[in-house]
Amino acid sequence: MNDTYFGQLLISMPNLIDPFFQKTVILICEFSEKAIMGLIVNKPVQNIKVSNILKNIKLNVNDKLVNQDVFIGGPVHTGQGFILHSSECKYEGSETINKNLRLTTSLKILEDISKNKPPKFYKVFLGCSVWGYKQFNNEMLENSWHLMNNSNEIIFQNNNINKLWEICVEKSGIVKEKLNPYHGNA
Repeated sequence: MNDTYFGQLLISMPNLIDPFFQKTVILICEFSEKAIMGLIVNKPVQNIKVSNILKNIKLNVNDKLVNQDVFIGGPVHTGQGFILHSSECKYEGSETINKNLRLTTSLKILEDISKNKPPKFYKVFLGCSVWGYKQFNNEMLENSWHLMNNSNEIIFQNNNINKLWEICVEKSGIVKEKLNPYHGNA
């Protein structure tokens, strides 16, 4: 098992066949010989904001939340909420991703957000991305993904969310013009 993937970012490459994952950046939140789980950090859900989720669970909504995006974590467990947050707060069941980042499914964080007492940084997701160990390794061998060191600035960046894939490609040293959408074995 290679747990060096845990907490890292996956950048999709052009040869990735599945259109759902094209131009995605995924944070690996769990890595084991059974499964790999990650969250897509650059794919906002259309027409769903944090305020909608708070209203659905009968929590107050403050004005700051009206336009805050919710993100598609992936195509699995799409009814499940996941919240990445800065590590100064710890919630029941929080998993540590790195020294500055945690993941939780606790409703308490949503209560804190509704009371305007959120963690310094947070991002709300619906669903997650999951691979079997063998599938993940095959996709890595096919160069469907490029591994990049995680940066919380990247994960919580909201200004250029539609350009996040390009930003990650550039930061990782990949020359976009030299990317080949085809792969194979000679």
